Amino acid sequence: MKKFVNVFNLKYIYFIVFSSLIAWAFFAYFTMNTQIRNQEIYAKIINLSGKQRMLSQKTTLIAKRYFESKDENLKTHLKELINLMKEDYFHISNNLTSKEVWNIYFSQNDNLDKKVKNYFELVEQFYKSNDFNLLKEIEKDSFELLPLLDKAVYVFQKESDEKTAELLKREKFILFGTILTILLEALFIVIPSIRISAQKEKELNELNASLKTRIDEAIEENLEKEKIIQQQFHFSQMEEVIVNVSHQWRQPLSVISTIASSIKISNEELTDKIDIIMSKVDYLSNTINNFNEFIKIDEILENIKLHQIIEKTLFVLDSSLKTYNININKDFYKDEIFIVGNSTKLSQALLSIFNNSRDFLITNQIENKEIYIKTYVENSFIFIEIEDNAGGIKQENLKKVFDIYFTTKHQSQGTGLGLYITYHIIKKYFKGTVEAKNGQFGAKFIIKLPLK
Repeated sequence: MKKFVNVFNLKYIYFIVFSSLIAWAFFAYFTMNTQIRNQEIYAKIINLSGKQRMLSQKTTLIAKRYFESKDENLKTHLKELINLMKEDYFHISNNLTSKEVWNIYFSQNDNLDKKVKNYFELVEQFYKSNDFNLLKEIEKDSFELLPLLDKAVYVFQKESDEKTAELLKREKFILFGTILTILLEALFIVIPSIRISAQKEKELNELNASLKTRIDEAIEENLEKEKIIQQQFHFSQMEEVIVNVSHQWRQPLSVISTIASSIKISNEELTDKIDIIMSKVDYLSNTINNFNEFIKIDEILENIKLHQIIEKTLFVLDSSLKTYNININKDFYKDEIFIVGNSTKLSQALLSIFNNSRDFLITNQIENKEIYIKTYVENSFIFIEIEDNAGGIKQENLKKVFDIYFTTKHQSQGTGLGLYITYHIIKKYFKGTVEAKNGQFGAKFIIKLPLK
């Protein structure tokens, strides 16, 4: 056997045997496909032919009942039956399957086509005139059509049976050829392949031994990259926070400075001025507390109030929103919404979306800058919709807004991490989804979160 296999190159044997299998497969497919299509045609035509018999009788019966009752509903039904019978008949006459069937429909002896069309004409004339004589002719033609329709159905059925018998003969031939090809495959391919596979199995085991190590190294590398991305995002947001702190502090410090200078000049109204100083100091203290809360990096899950988190996030942006005259429109759900998650992470996710809207409102030089925030509950889910009026996102960029490092801003304005991290936070920490689309006024971000 080994010497014989060596005489013929193994790849040529593969080619010959598999070519044979492919040939048998195509032959079998062609045979079965042809038969299936034939059977589908025959099945439909047999069904429609049988239906023609029923419709001819039913049409005649409805015509008679309409003549007797003058019921307009029956007249409408009569028209429907005429149209249905016509539609079915024209499908049959356009798909005749043999000479024998053609003779039934068009030969001088049977001429079923002429008789059916004459029947259609009589029924349509009756539909318009409701004439008793026409009704009698319809009944007469309907009775004469039945044996011819039965004959057509019989011939269609006979031809279908003949096709099936022919297929059974081909099946035996296909079976014999397939078995022979499989035996050749076993003789010239399987046995030599077993020897080859033993060597390959040894090589595969050696490869598998090192594969786990490679996978572990790749996973470790990806985790490290993910940590770096998170750190980059955190540093980016800290920079944003510092900018906002400076904005938040500037006006209170200016007030404190002015009052302190006036105290030097005069001690009048000292108490009132000290009260103002203390209120501004409290404001600055609260600002620090809010920003400290915002930049925490813990991942503790807790029950949080959604609207409270939105308000805190907006507070972080308050000064920059006022600086650029950006108006916030809030349409919150009537009740407070509680969700399970990490408040810091949710604030970070919302801040990225707000920053995105703010930057585009500024870049696109929108005159009346607006950001719309809406929350609502639907089908056990919480929805947060954030839309600006900056004109929207280009269609080709919509599917890429959550991709890492993708940004349409200038390099100095963004890294493309913000919305990527937003997507990551909503999915990982809240088991939710976030999508971007173009709304009525501009870009709309829809966050969907499961209810507690």
